[in-house]
Amino acid sequence: MKTVGTLSITAFLFMSIILIGCGKLSEEEFEMWKNEHVAQIDQSNTEIKTEITKLDAKVEQNNKATMEAISKAKDEAIAASQQGDADTIAAAEQKSKEEDAKLRAALTKDISTQVEKVQEFAKAEDAKTNSQVKGLSDLLSALADDVKKLSAMVTENSDAILILKEEVASKPTLLVTVNFNSGHTVLSKEGKEMLDGIVGQILENPEAEVLIVGHADGTPVLSGNHRSNWDLSQSRANSAAKYLKGKGVDAARIKAIGKAHTDPVAPQNTTAGRAMNRRVEVILNPSGSN
Repeated sequence: MKTVGTLSITAFLFMSIILIGCGKLSEEEFEMWKNEHVAQIDQSNTEIKTEITKLDAKVEQNNKATMEAISKAKDEAIAASQQGDADTIAAAEQKSKEEDAKLRAALTKDISTQVEKVQEFAKAEDAKTNSQVKGLSDLLSALADDVKKLSAMVTENSDAILILKEEVASKPTLLVTVNFNSGHTVLSKEGKEMLDGIVGQILENPEAEVLIVGHADGTPVLSGNHRSNWDLSQSRANSAAKYLKGKGVDAARIKAIGKAHTDPVAPQNTTAGRAMNRRVEVILNPSGSN
């Protein structure tokens, strides 16, 4: 705006100098002419300023409108973006719900299928178990019948068993056989241990007779304290009887006899046979038996 005014004044002065120089205008006329043109220039400047002010106002208004439009467009863009995000989120949530529903339906179906299979398996197993239980029940029933039969048989035979026991108890029982070395009548350590083993049984049957029978191997007695196999076998029986008396057996119950070589249990013509025949037998003889 200042540039326009400056140019107008400069052009006016330039024209004034030209006119004065040419002698066409007097100084007074020039002043009048100058004042008139200056007034016109000032008015023009004022109008220009007014227009410029209006133009600046319009520019400012346009700028404001532009900024408002930009802000509005920005807000709309943001709102649209947010709406788009919301739509995307809503769509994703919907998709997730749909997938979850599908998954739940698939799992429910699978579980139902598995439950049906388990139930079918359980039914089959129950049927097998019931069949096995029935078989076991039948077997137990059969076994119970067998037990009843056996019980009846035992009851029937109990009298016979009792009689048999009485018969056995009434017969002489060989408790032990003790062997001797050739020509000897003294008990060995092993022989004493064997007699120790029957003391309890003898004492448990206080009514029974204790029969001690001595034997010889038949070899002729040529020297020593014994005149014959009869004396030798009797000494062996007496030796066993004396030992048992020392262990608490009543002497009145003991009967010791010698049988020489008259009752062999093995051949007399072999060393092993003769060793077996050199013996003492302790027999528990129930009272009243022969």
